[in-house]
Amino acid sequence: MLLGSIKQLTYSIADTVILNKLSAELPKGTCIAIVGANGAGKSTLLSLLAEEIMPVSGSIDWIGKKPSITYFKQEQKDEESVNWDGAETAMYLSKWHVPEQAEYAFASGGERMKMRLAAALAENSELVLLDEPTNHLDRESLDELVDVINDGKATYIIVSHDRHFIDRTADFVFEIEHGKLEVYAGNYSVYHDKKEMDRETQAAHYEQQQRKIARVEGQISQLGEWSATAHANSTKKGGAKEYWRMKAKKKDVQIRSKRTRLEAELTKERIDKPDEDISVEFDLKGKRKKGHRVVELKNVHKAFDGKDLFENVSFTVQAGERIALIGSNGSGKSSLFKMMMGEEVYDGELWLTNGMTIGYMSQAVLDLPEDVTLAEYFHTETFEEQGIIRIQLTNLGFEEKHWKLRLGELSQGERVKVKLMQFIIEGTDVLLLDEPTNHLDLPSREEMEKTLATFPGTLLFASHDRFFTERMATGLLVFENRSIRKIPQTLQEWESRNEVSAQTASSLSEELMRVETELQAVLGKLSMVKPGDPSYAKLDLQFNALSRKIRDLK
Repeated sequence: MLLGSIKQLTYSIADTVILNKLSAELPKGTCIAIVGANGAGKSTLLSLLAEEIMPVSGSIDWIGKKPSITYFKQEQKDEESVNWDGAETAMYLSKWHVPEQAEYAFASGGERMKMRLAAALAENSELVLLDEPTNHLDRESLDELVDVINDGKATYIIVSHDRHFIDRTADFVFEIEHGKLEVYAGNYSVYHDKKEMDRETQAAHYEQQQRKIARVEGQISQLGEWSATAHANSTKKGGAKEYWRMKAKKKDVQIRSKRTRLEAELTKERIDKPDEDISVEFDLKGKRKKGHRVVELKNVHKAFDGKDLFENVSFTVQAGERIALIGSNGSGKSSLFKMMMGEEVYDGELWLTNGMTIGYMSQAVLDLPEDVTLAEYFHTETFEEQGIIRIQLTNLGFEEKHWKLRLGELSQGERVKVKLMQFIIEGTDVLLLDEPTNHLDLPSREEMEKTLATFPGTLLFASHDRFFTERMATGLLVFENRSIRKIPQTLQEWESRNEVSAQTASSLSEELMRVETELQAVLGKLSMVKPGDPSYAKLDLQFNALSRKIRDLK
């Protein structure tokens, strides 16, 4: 059943076409994720659906009357238009741990976002448009939002760079690329696999078509040589001129026929060459031989503003490990990175191996010189080195227009790529990355994953991007209960084990309750009989057996 449909929708600003003849159905009661690079037009499509802007041509046709629409934006300048009242809004705020007395004007950025999101969901509209709703949400709040979407009756259309969130909620993925819209049934993983399969199929068909073109062009070339020979022979003295003229004419007809058929086929179904799967690779300078240990902590204690972040922490990181730092906001993940860089004090021992270079990327990437252009920052002495660097930067998504831009004029996402490129050039041995995907769109996140997959050194990172963590990490540093534990498992393995442990604990608790209830019943019966009674001995045995079982369960 359809809520509506998008028909040949086109939107442009001046002479720049943002969206070009988009068409798609909007199934009722589903969740649709819109994906694409920054600037592709994702938020523009939401604004068109909300009728905040009007298309140049095309239409959005609703089935029956127009549905009620809620539009949650990344930024909301006019908070007066938001309705904070209502029990349902209060319910969401309570679940998301926003204080009841919080005032929007004085709330933190994360609290403001949660307050606006709670008010938006509480409207219970038939169509809910959500633009980056997961920013600032912790895991518990994100789980609540997933449940709201999956259990809701509304139609949800979301723009998000959180691939795990899309995996858990989306029924369809709308990809916007080069102004065009492609519809994929399924969640992000299905979309990603389908797109990769389509790309491989396109590449195979393109190669097949190129081989056919080469074969026909070869035949045309051979016919051309025969035609030239026939034309040459038709001008010679002798009695065979007419034969050679007919021969040349026949070859020329064959040439025109083959070329016409080839051009007609290409006009009808020309297969474009798929975009090349480009990437960049790390190359550790000199491949220096290094010890097995990279980082070691012994009885480390760290406090901040008089509050203990962690204490009695001891662990070792081996060369080549890929470790994800897992923990709630404020648990000390960024502080640990700064301690390793010598930027924060602590108690205890923190040892770093000699001879290894460490690259640290903070969340804000503020340590880049803002007045230096990209070309100046990556200047080299030789044209050969400059060419290699420019190719690498192009593969990271930089274009010719970026070369003369100052680093301070680059977006946060572009700065992250600059920092990554710096690590590549320097041949960094150990990478410390604090929320490296925060400012990256989906294509850039995938580029970073491909790049880091080639990194042969030691990687420690903190990220709220679950998809990134699952792909990159082979081990964990878990920050909880004012401590840090090193877990030699992936995130999925660790959580799966925790779920099993939780289920086991729940089963034990239920069994303990059952046995204690049975013990109380036996005690009640024992109190009613005397030691000489025939049933006393049997009840006494039951009592002792149940007491032992309770001790074992505890």
